[in-house]
Amino acid sequence: MRALLLIASIGALTTTASLAQNLEARECNAANIGSTAETIAKMKDGKQKATASVEIGAASEALALGKPDDCKDHLMKAILQTK
Repeated sequence: MRALLLIASIGALTTTASLAQNLEARECNAANIGSTAETIAKMKDGKQKATASVEIGAASEALALGKPDDCKDHLMKAILQTK
């Protein structure tokens, strides 16, 4: 039983680390915002889709205003809602 729990824990950590690396690699630019917006459009209606839509809108606005840190924060929040 302990071995199974250990294997499951290692798998979860690996998945989490992989997800974090993918999120960190995303630059806030028009291409990534567009790609994320397309993913959001394909989501089923619900709280996550609504939150992601608000965040991607905020990311787009921050990009237009030349606020890269704000843009990246909102983009990451939007991406997290799509997972």
